[in-house]
Amino acid sequence: METLWFILVALMLTAYVVLDGFDLGAGIINLLVARNHDERRLILRAIGPVWDGNEVWLIACGGALFFAFPFLYASSFSGFYLPLMIVLWLLMLRGVGVELRSHVSDPLWWSFFDFVFSMSSLLLAIFFGAAIGNVVRGVPLNSDGYFFEPLWTNFRVGTNPGILDWYTVLTGLLALVTLTVHGSHYIALKTEGSINARQVWLVGARVTYSFEPYRDSLCATADP
Repeated sequence: METLWFILVALMLTAYVVLDGFDLGAGIINLLVARNHDERRLILRAIGPVWDGNEVWLIACGGALFFAFPFLYASSFSGFYLPLMIVLWLLMLRGVGVELRSHVSDPLWWSFFDFVFSMSSLLLAIFFGAAIGNVVRGVPLNSDGYFFEPLWTNFRVGTNPGILDWYTVLTGLLALVTLTVHGSHYIALKTEGSINARQVWLVGARVTYSFEPYRDSLCATADP
């Protein structure tokens, strides 16, 4: 039974990375490939119907850990308390950046929430990658099955590393690059014209599909 739950949790994490990964990537490239209000609104409309639904996989994974592996849930959520709080705030800021952008018709308001959306997406990608790096590297469990690590120490290899060190930061940067490419390809599939051309320059891959009918029927929740 534990093996079955392990497979289910792994599938949930994989689904979250694949499905919400292009949302994070779209946020990362939002300020790079979109140069004006209409182009940034188009990127938000491309992820509008799916971005909040994709995060359900992360919630389901946390619930499955609590139900099937309570000891793992307790030790990991206590040892990674500070980075988990940072991730939760970044997830909230990302949602705020998407939802509140269209509430006021003002260029300064749009620019502020575009920045919030992009920076929270970028930092989420790095922190998720750093989390994978910590899992691969391992954490120092004590005899009670718990551990504590500072957010960072001196970034050097040693017996007392922090959650962020040279290895986990590198895995975070790798995740950032991977999700940027993932999101860029998704935006290329959903847009055309200048945005499509800029993402070609960004990732060096050309996508020539035309999604004009889809773009006309996109959810309008991101419209000002």
